[in-house]
Amino acid sequence: MSSALVGQRVALKPSATRKPKTGVQVIAAVQQARKPQVATKVVSKKPQVLTKASELRLLGKAVTAAEELGLIGIIESVGPSLSTIEKLGLLSKGEALIYDRSAPGSISALGAVVAAVGAAAVYTIPDDSTTLVALQVVLAGACALGLGAALTGSSLLRKLQN
Repeated sequence: MSSALVGQRVALKPSATRKPKTGVQVIAAVQQARKPQVATKVVSKKPQVLTKASELRLLGKAVTAAEELGLIGIIESVGPSLSTIEKLGLLSKGEALIYDRSAPGSISALGAVVAAVGAAAVYTIPDDSTTLVALQVVLAGACALGLGAALTGSSLLRKLQN
């Protein structure tokens, strides 16, 4: 099967209204034609975190678990009051953190830094006495808990944002 145009000569006639292009203009036109042109529209809207949390019934479970453990009474007696938290601006910072799409990655990175600090502390603190070994254990345990909390928090936040 062959095309009817095989073997035909095609002559291109320059248009009278067109100016001939210089070499630089031709190269620029070719480079522009080679660039992939993809039209994308990025729509950035706030994730429905509270709606997702209520769908997963996380808020009710968390409050029930805290009541059963008696944590709410302890926090009310020892911790800061809600008015103090509002004055410090922690609620608005928490809200900004919830709606920030890059927050789960940042929290995971913070967890990795905490783990590295714990490992560095165990490596650099000498094993000369029982006190120093106990200090290593306490630091390593605290850093392991920090890593676990950061990874759990970032995973939960990522699921709530999706």
